[in-house]
Amino acid sequence: MEDIPLSDWLVGKKAVANALGVSVSTLKRYLKRYPDFPANRRGGTIYVSPAGLAAWVENRAIKKCPTCGITIPA
Repeated sequence: MEDIPLSDWLVGKKAVANALGVSVSTLKRYLKRYPDFPANRRGGTIYVSPAGLAAWVENRAIKKCPTCGITIPA
């Protein structure tokens, strides 16, 4: 696996939620509900690799709407 510079990672719940197309409260629910969510935590901040997040979404029953880009359960 290729190393991704930390500057390219998504930092914080708001950035990760925006990348998924969900609210921060939905992201918090994902973090509790899915132990395989690809988040690295340091203190109260989460760090997520964009490639890891894309792979996680692809392997879950959570898909993006092709029209509007919103993340929806499949």
